[in-house]
Amino acid sequence: MNIQKLRDVADSIFEQHNYDDAFIIYDTIYTQIWTAIGLIQNAYLDFTNKYLGGSFKLNYKLRSEFNNEISDNIFKKFFELDSEQILNEFIFTIFNKLQCISYSSYLCKITSTESVYLDFLILQNLVKENELKDWVNDILKFSTPIVEDYNLKKIKTNLTDSSIKRQLIENSEKLKNTDWKEINNCILDYLFNMGDNSSTLYTSIKKTVGTHFNKKTHRKKTQSSSKTDYSNQEKSYTYYRNERHEKFSNFFEEKFDSTKATDFEKAKYYGKVLGLSGKVTKSYIRKKYLELIAKYHPDKVFDLGEELKILAELKTKQINAAYEWMKKKYNI
Repeated sequence: MNIQKLRDVADSIFEQHNYDDAFIIYDTIYTQIWTAIGLIQNAYLDFTNKYLGGSFKLNYKLRSEFNNEISDNIFKKFFELDSEQILNEFIFTIFNKLQCISYSSYLCKITSTESVYLDFLILQNLVKENELKDWVNDILKFSTPIVEDYNLKKIKTNLTDSSIKRQLIENSEKLKNTDWKEINNCILDYLFNMGDNSSTLYTSIKKTVGTHFNKKTHRKKTQSSSKTDYSNQEKSYTYYRNERHEKFSNFFEEKFDSTKATDFEKAKYYGKVLGLSGKVTKSYIRKKYLELIAKYHPDKVFDLGEELKILAELKTKQINAAYEWMKKKYNI
């Protein structure tokens, strides 16, 4: 996956202030990078368990040296980018993803506060430690990605809520006179839009920032190293805009686990995937399936770039899974 080109598309949509749509792409990049980080962590643990024994206490120096080598190898294999380039993409992906959440009332509602706080903390540390070579090992202090069969299952927080908030306040002071002071403004915007403008977290960072205006429009420009193809970006934006009612499908797909869901939950989820409403019959289910599978076929977006073909393939997979369950459940 070419995450640089994919982020170019997201940035174009983001600059149009279509935060909900841009979020989908940023979240896809975010998930892919975290998956790679999880594989790096798994590789290290496999190495220590196999050669050093299960009782071996993780040595920071050894882990750093190991991670530097394995990180570059995995990042180049997945993205054809080295660790430093991935760091750049990760920083701007997290920052813009957080801005999307902060400026969208809908995203504010569906995204957990805990995950937002954690991402802000990780972002603060990545930008203030810009000379840190082993940045992968550094962020693993804050969170642990759980990856199984090359899929990111969840991101586990390693810190308490009070510890995260304390560090957010401390880091905001360190960033106030840097190029990344906009992160402080973004935190305040998020808290304000969540109706949390009297907490210790808000008032402390507000004191650091000083005069603050809600929903600032002057944001730090992203530093993509790839050239922008504006024609394809516009076509990509049009594609997402026209399919706005499906904008969170990939996001919810990551959160839905069919192995744990009840039949009621599956019926509700898969019915939503197929767009079922009103009186539902076997012929109606089949009709909706055929309409959607034709609409989202990867060939429909072949000229929008490899990345959007991948997204179309994910949507097609989701539709097929929904129909397969419906067929078995209702003997279609």
